[in-house]
Amino acid sequence: MIYAFVDGQKRQPERKGERTQCPDCGGTLSAVMPVKNIAHWRHQRGDCDPWSEPEGPWHLGWKEQFDPAFREIGLRDPLSGELHRADILCNDGTPHATVLELQHSSIAEEERVAREAFYRRGRRMFWLVHIHNDQSFLGYGFAFSLDFRREPHSFDGRSYSVMRWMGRSKQFIEKWKRAEAHVFFDMGGRIFHLAQSSLLIGQGRVLAAGEFALSELTPVEFVRAVHGGT
Repeated sequence: MIYAFVDGQKRQPERKGERTQCPDCGGTLSAVMPVKNIAHWRHQRGDCDPWSEPEGPWHLGWKEQFDPAFREIGLRDPLSGELHRADILCNDGTPHATVLELQHSSIAEEERVAREAFYRRGRRMFWLVHIHNDQSFLGYGFAFSLDFRREPHSFDGRSYSVMRWMGRSKQFIEKWKRAEAHVFFDMGGRIFHLAQSSLLIGQGRVLAAGEFALSELTPVEFVRAVHGGT
């Protein structure tokens, strides 16, 4: 976790040796002050959220785009007691309640489905998937797939273009096309919304394997969308 409450203030740790309690499980948290990464809190007896993953500057940068009250919010299923911590939760308890999950590392299909099932109970859910390391096969494939001159469409008040995946394997893009939540990609600060297949089907366009449709938006537009704007 990046944030915890210390004397009523939600913040990162500031010095080695600091301790506090997890607001979700009550367990002891210890400050971790790495030389090459971000300061964060570590559960002494293991994180209470089994979906927790290592986080770095990319996660911190995006979380800081939102009010501290919206960052790292624990959600517990009232029937099963299952607990998970949303990266961002805006407008909880309203029709615009939205969970944003920041995904830097690869994720298994089964876990993606499980996270969507959990966070979409009465809420919208957005993924922001980090396309990093443009020297990797993924980064290379994504960058070379971008072609906004090819087959434009307009729906939901935005312009989308259908393009073809140029990477070695279609597995990455096909996995995210199957998502039930809204999927956005961040490549070097450029934000792209992946059109859900149902939108194109409504226009009589069925996407073949390896085909996908994107709309580009600014980081400011993306943050506004998470808050429930258009």
